[in-house]
Amino acid sequence: MVSSLAPQLLFKQLIAWGIGISLFFVGQQIIPRQLANAKWFLFIGSCLLLLLPILMKNITRGSNRWLYIGTATIQPSEVVKPWLMIFLATSNLPFLHLIPTLIIALQPDLGSAMSVFFLAIPVIFYNRNFLRASIATMLVFLLFIPLIWRFGLRDYQKHRIVTFLNPASDPLNKGYNVIQSKIAIGSGGFWGKGYKKGTQGQLLFLPEKHTDFIFAATAEELGFLGVIIILFAYYLLIHTLFTKAYQTSDLPLFLFTLGFAFQIWIQMFINIGMNIGLLPVTGIPLPFLSVGGSSIISYLLSLGIIFSH
Repeated sequence: MVSSLAPQLLFKQLIAWGIGISLFFVGQQIIPRQLANAKWFLFIGSCLLLLLPILMKNITRGSNRWLYIGTATIQPSEVVKPWLMIFLATSNLPFLHLIPTLIIALQPDLGSAMSVFFLAIPVIFYNRNFLRASIATMLVFLLFIPLIWRFGLRDYQKHRIVTFLNPASDPLNKGYNVIQSKIAIGSGGFWGKGYKKGTQGQLLFLPEKHTDFIFAATAEELGFLGVIIILFAYYLLIHTLFTKAYQTSDLPLFLFTLGFAFQIWIQMFINIGMNIGLLPVTGIPLPFLSVGGSSIISYLLSLGIIFSH
């Protein structure tokens, strides 16, 4: 699909896969519990890396999300995920996880902030005290929603929520992406229009067709059949991760594996949800499919750690 939708980026994506596969084998030598003594180094280092785009003011499309090293572009919010998961799995301090989440939200990158925040779910559910405190915090959060809407969200984030509730209210601007995405998915039918034959994607009616809306572009070219194959592949991956987690007696590895499984599931759910108009549009990539070298490298390193033994 990358070769169909963004052939100019295919070589870079293949390089990212090559680096990621190499790091998969490196990850197999990493056992989370053996990094327990280095957990604070990993946590502080991750927070500093997340701060770098803000401090360096690398503004692209209104946000500070990326670092530029020569011709390479690195997204720190993706790179730090394995190390934050190791910190969570070895420290059992999920509330400190709010610090990197907040830094990412300030970039601003609400989608990635949500993705990173959900890494803490297994640790919270594993400890009943954390679970009670989290429920209490969530109830307090709900009380402050009006203030968050008034002072915490930027205008474009508010527009995304309003557009989500009624895309037709601004069909040529804020609602354009979702409308075009639905058209692409619906027009694919059962068999799809064929490789490089999707009108919405190939004729650029569908924005971000190789990243945020690659699901819609894929559905248009490969149809419902292609979508079923992709969803089944995700099911096999997530089922394998849960099985692997509950087969291990190593608590940090158990929490790390569940954290990665939740991350894949949440990102898949949110990305596909926004593509079909069930959720507001956020900049969350579709795991293993969206173009993005940092995310591919992070995923494969994490899988290597999970299959370390």
